[in-house]
Amino acid sequence: MPDDYDQNPFSESDADRRALWHVLVHNDIEAFLDCDWDRHAADFEPDGFFGINAEKSDNSDAWRLAFPTLNAYRENWLGFSRQSVGRAERKTLRQSHFEASRLAKIEISGNRAVCHKHFDGTIRYNDGSTKVLNWRTIYFCRKADNHWSITSFIGFMKNR
Repeated sequence: MPDDYDQNPFSESDADRRALWHVLVHNDIEAFLDCDWDRHAADFEPDGFFGINAEKSDNSDAWRLAFPTLNAYRENWLGFSRQSVGRAERKTLRQSHFEASRLAKIEISGNRAVCHKHFDGTIRYNDGSTKVLNWRTIYFCRKADNHWSITSFIGFMKNR
């Protein structure tokens, strides 16, 4: 039985937003905590995928093409996952990630979506250290064969 913090906030009648939350929040967190990229890989479109790192800057000239391919993003994602997992109980990490993640806005037009995900929270590790999650990511998604997938994103934007 899911805890309150990991409940999909979208109703059954809003199937597209519900599915996007599942891809962008649930699948990402669960796979991240298990260092299991393969479980999340089907949520991405490998052809043409790219990711921009906004460097938490309002100045778009400072943004960089940090992930020109899905493989580049996968390696970065796995690196962060490996750094985090094992530093706290899985339940603690899971709750912290779910509580810090929120889809603030989803705009859907036909088979395309722009999703604004906000990260705002703190992870407390067993050794007493903490990691602050405080940024925004804009995901660009496409629906094909009744499945939403991530085509690209602008991440690590300043959180307002």
